[in-house]
Amino acid sequence: MSTLDLGGRVVRLRATGRAHSKGDQVITVPDAGVMFTGDLVEAGQFAIFPWFPPHDTDVSGIRWLAVMDRLAAESPQVVVPGHGDVGGPQLLADVRDYLQLLRDETWVRRDSAMSEETIAEEVAALMIARHPEWDGQEWIEKGVGCLCSEHTA
Repeated sequence: MSTLDLGGRVVRLRATGRAHSKGDQVITVPDAGVMFTGDLVEAGQFAIFPWFPPHDTDVSGIRWLAVMDRLAAESPQVVVPGHGDVGGPQLLADVRDYLQLLRDETWVRRDSAMSEETIAEEVAALMIARHPEWDGQEWIEKGVGCLCSEHTA
């Protein structure tokens, strides 16, 4: 973690480790209760999974979920997402809950030996039904692919 003093205002920069990407960082302004999350959080849209094997596989759904748990535990007052409107700590909970459901629904189906295509179709239908107002439906399939690769039988 790096701490910068910007003329009396302290800002903290912290690498999270591999999650949305291998270079994710979070910036906090502790005295203002503000957290800048970059693409770890998107408001009003499905999480962007940059999962493009074999060329780009730096994302980790499992680690992303763990990072979201840690960030939510910090209880910031204001969350500035990488995409979408600024909000409160509920944004962190929304992303964490989505990633957890995406993982659970993907892995339940993976355990039943369904094809990845069928898993993606079923999970996407479930997620869209749950969040019909969210943008970025094309990222659900990428998330399923990533989580299928991280599934341990």
